[in-house]
Amino acid sequence: LVTYLGASDRIIAVEDDGHGREKSDYEFFSLATYRIAYPELRDLPSIGGAANIEGIIAADADLIISSTVDVAKLDQMQQSFGVPVFAVDVDVELYDADRFFGQNERLGILLGKEDRAEELNNGIRALLADLAQRKAHVSDPTAAYAGGMMFYGQADLLRTTGDFLPFDLVGATNVMATNPTGNMQPYMTSLEELVAAQPTAIFLDAANLELSKQGYETNKRVLQELVPAFINKDVYSTFVYKYYGTNWDNQLVNVYYVGATLYPELYSDISLEEKAEEIWHLFFNRFISYDEVCALQGVRPSRLDWF
Repeated sequence: LVTYLGASDRIIAVEDDGHGREKSDYEFFSLATYRIAYPELRDLPSIGGAANIEGIIAADADLIISSTVDVAKLDQMQQSFGVPVFAVDVDVELYDADRFFGQNERLGILLGKEDRAEELNNGIRALLADLAQRKAHVSDPTAAYAGGMMFYGQADLLRTTGDFLPFDLVGATNVMATNPTGNMQPYMTSLEELVAAQPTAIFLDAANLELSKQGYETNKRVLQELVPAFINKDVYSTFVYKYYGTNWDNQLVNVYYVGATLYPELYSDISLEEKAEEIWHLFFNRFISYDEVCALQGVRPSRLDWF
C-alpha cells in the first residue's frame, strides 16, 4: 500500500515474517508484484516481529503500519512502542471498494500523498466501470472454478474460493460457495465437491501451480473423466493473487485475463500485455514489463499444457 502511494522511500524497516525472511532463504520474494516494481525493498533491514519491542523502539520510526485488525492488540502495540500505529486491512477485497479507497485516502493523508491516493482510486474506478460495461453484455455465464489459492500457506488445486473477483466482474458463475466462516477468503474443498461442481473452466493461481499439477496427476483419472474443464482442457494459469495479503494490482490484471479467456468477443480490443502494464503503472507509478513479471513469478497466463 505504501508503494502504491509512491512513498516507499519512507520505509526504514520491514517485518521478518512474510518479507524479510524471504530475501535470502526462499524464492517467494517476487510473488508480490510490488517487490518487482520496487526491488530496492529487498535491501531493507528486517526488524523481526511485533514481539521485538526493543528492536522496534530502537528503529526510531515515526509511524508503524500494522496489518493487525484487532483494535485491542493495536492499542497495546501503540502503548508498548510509544509510536503511532496505523492499521491496514491487507485482505480487503474490491467487493468493498469504498473500504479499499478509504484506506488509500487515509494513508495518503498520513504520508502527504493525497493527490497520489486520489489518482490511484480514480484509475481503479475507471477500470471497474470499463469491466461493468463489458459484463453487461454477457448473456450466457460460464461456470468457472478458481484453485491453487495462496492464503497463509501453500496448497494444491483444491484450495478454492467462492468469492473470486475476476468471475464476478466479468460475469462468470463461480461454482463454489463462499468460505463457510463468512470471511470471503480461500479455503480447502474436496475432490468430490470439485467433481460435483462441474466447472467448464478452471483458473489456477501461479503461486501454487506445481502443487496443483501434483494434485492433478494424483487424481488425473477422476478429473479427466468427470470434470468438464479437464475433459475439454479448459484449465488456465493466472498471476499470483493472494500473497502477503491481497495483490490488488494482479487481481485486476487477472480480471481482464479471465474475461478475455471466457468471452473473447467482449475483450477483442484488449491486449493483455498492454493492459497488464497499464494496470501495474497505475498502481506503482513505475513501468514494469509483462515479460519480466511472467519470468519472476514463473508463469505466463495461458492454457496449461498438462494434457
